[in-house]
Formats: sequence, structure tokens, C-alpha cells
Amino acid sequence: MIDIHQLQILAQLVENMDQTLLKLEKSFNENDSKSYNLAKKELMDLQENISKLTK
Repeated sequence: MIDIHQLQILAQLVENMDQTLLKLEKSFNENDSKSYNLAKKELMDLQENISKLTK
């Protein structure tokens, strides 16, 4: 079961994911492949962390 501390971490990860999605969208619209790939990797890392936390 997830405790309050884990829920706080999860909330922060989700907030970070939301911010990173904005970066991804901005880099896509600006055709900036370097920034896009960095944001994509960051999203994948956040997704992995969320997955580990919720298992």
C-alpha cells in the first residue's frame, strides 16, 4: 500500500511530467530535435519512476 510520503513523491513526479510535456510540445512546435529528445527521455524516466513507485 502507498503511504503519504509515497503519495507526495507521486504527486511531484506527475507535476514534473506535466512540465516536461509542455517542454516536449514547445520543442516539437519549434522543430528543435535536441530539446525534443531530451524532454522525451525525461518523460520516459519519469514514467519509469512512477511505475516503480506504484508497484
